Amino acid sequence: ARNWAYHRGSCRPVVLMIFNMYVFNRDGVCLFYRDWHRVHRTVESPAADQKLMFGFLFSLKQIVNKLTPQNGMPGFHACQTNKFKLNYYETASGLRFVLNTDLQAGDMREPLRHIYAGLYVEYASKNSLYKLGDPLDNDLFVQSVDQYIRSLPSFGS
Repeated sequence: ARNWAYHRGSCRPVVLMIFNMYVFNRDGVCLFYRDWHRVHRTVESPAADQKLMFGFLFSLKQIVNKLTPQNGMPGFHACQTNKFKLNYYETASGLRFVLNTDLQAGDMREPLRHIYAGLYVEYASKNSLYKLGDPLDNDLFVQSVDQYIRSLPSFGS
């Protein structure tokens, strides 16, 4: 079964999509990357792509902090272009979870919180074999993230 949305003012259906996901530590090291429906590659190597994404996040966070009123709470949870939406969740410890979706995917804050609190904490943080800062290549974590993302209404097919 496909998950359909409709363009505003149109009867033409669009399949909702989740393109890819990154998890970065506070130093910008990519601990996890997975793609599902990614069509275009921005650069030739995964390492360059990850560096580009973290640089974008770092710059965007700096801009948001500068533009936030003094009595306001700085931060952002999403940023969109005319082609995709970047959904963002940052933990108190500096882990950064990024989920790139199409524009109709809706608010992804709760799924990102679940990936952190329900999957990362369970399969990485509580795992005595996992060392903080190591890649998140634990089979249970990888499979759980994949299964969870595929279960979301925004996944597509």
